[in-house]
Amino acid sequence: MCASAISSTSKPRPASPGAVRRGFDALARGRPDEAVAHCRAALAANPQNVAAHHLAADIALAGNDRRMAHRALARVVELNPRHAVAWAKLAKLQLESGHFTASEGSLANAINTQQGGAVAQNLIGTVFRLAGNVGEARRWYRRATEQFAGHAGFVTDLANAELYLGNLDAAERLFERALGIEPANAQLHWRLSGVRRARDRSHIGTLRSLESRATSDIDAAYLAYAIGKEAEDLEDWPLAIEAFRRGAAARRRTVDYDEARDEAVFAAAADVFTPAWLRRSAGSDREGGPLFIVGEPRTGTTLLDTLLSRHPSIATAGELQHLGFALRRAASFDEPRTLSADLIAAAGEVSADAVASAYRRSTSALRGDAAWLTDKLPYNYVLLPLILAAFPGAKILHLVRDPMDACFAAFKQLFRAAYFYSYDLEEQGRHYLRYLSLMATWRERFPGRFLDVRYEDLVTDPHATLVNVFEYLDLELDSTVLSGAASDGAVTTASAVQIREAPHSASVGRWLHYEAELLPLRRILEPGRAEPA
Repeated sequence: MCASAISSTSKPRPASPGAVRRGFDALARGRPDEAVAHCRAALAANPQNVAAHHLAADIALAGNDRRMAHRALARVVELNPRHAVAWAKLAKLQLESGHFTASEGSLANAINTQQGGAVAQNLIGTVFRLAGNVGEARRWYRRATEQFAGHAGFVTDLANAELYLGNLDAAERLFERALGIEPANAQLHWRLSGVRRARDRSHIGTLRSLESRATSDIDAAYLAYAIGKEAEDLEDWPLAIEAFRRGAAARRRTVDYDEARDEAVFAAAADVFTPAWLRRSAGSDREGGPLFIVGEPRTGTTLLDTLLSRHPSIATAGELQHLGFALRRAASFDEPRTLSADLIAAAGEVSADAVASAYRRSTSALRGDAAWLTDKLPYNYVLLPLILAAFPGAKILHLVRDPMDACFAAFKQLFRAAYFYSYDLEEQGRHYLRYLSLMATWRERFPGRFLDVRYEDLVTDPHATLVNVFEYLDLELDSTVLSGAASDGAVTTASAVQIREAPHSASVGRWLHYEAELLPLRRILEPGRAEPA
């Protein structure tokens, strides 16, 4: 790793011309060892070479070495305090590590400097998006595209922001604009297929042609999932399932999923978070406000969140990473994995008050004057007892859906960087059984501390279901909750398009179109299909 050169005390040696440029080129081509060699040469020649330290940071980021990336970026801004790109990257790292005050300072430095241009502006937008402020993210993405209109990545980020904010026509136009820049970009074709409903097979023909020439598994996955989605639009079920199968198999080859690690997370949670632990660890926070919506993906968490967000006393922030950020900050824990057995162990020892303080600090602007702020990161159910310890006044809504529908809905969705178990039906089935078992454990250990909400009830009788939910929240059901579209706010999940529709039951029993193909999944789930009474 080039990082060793940062602290090197060896006598500087001449670096070949363009060493840093060649290092960045090598990293872009997926040759990190070559990039490291160029980086070391540049730093040996000049330990104060700002660009070389920036290269060291990018090498560390590519290798998930967050500590070294932080050190290298800190060195960059020490040598050049007006390096907006480095400040923005530092803000992102600090946010992800739960260092919210430091992140705000770094972000302010990135904004205040005049250096960096479109790259810095786009990075600033990304930090705002991660912080939950999609409106501000869109503003910075727009500035980046105005400066560099020919950059497909910048246009795509702006398109995604418009999509999350419900501006579907604008998003479609931007995805088409990006495809005009990069016509063979598989991810853009996938995005375009998701933002509009297929009316004929014209785009499927283009997708098939591109899939036949795909040179990477990830491109093949994007294209196959796009074919599957459009085939479902046209109710061509055989074409859809074969495409989803190809896409899932290709995507599975690109992800680092270890079922043993998954098992270890669930086992650690059940072992650490006991009633005795909660009695011993409960914090002093008595303020209301956090409203956590949890469950497996594609179970209706986004639908419920967006319906609730229409109530004047409830603000929504979407899928916040802030609970994990706060836990990492309180535990001084910087492992890159979202969930691990080690993180669960750290959660068992951490100060609940420290978690609550960090979380409230980072979400106060998102909550504003609302009585409740919804946080709907689905897999927070693993940390449900930590929520109870840190926020005794919080409310938790758990979405329950028919396991076959839930698993198939996840299987046919390509996720950006989560739910890696969903690309293999048998791995997914076993994971789902672990989830059902853990929720049964929480139900037994912490009775009455969270409310189960059935997806099927929410889409077939939303009024009665919401009456029950609002009773649990000690709020009156406002007439605006069920009026018009489901949401006017930002939705940063895989449901960003569907959620703009009124609640409907079209997805209930969807898996039955593929009953024969899903038999391996059903055989695994059958013993665990019982749901809470």
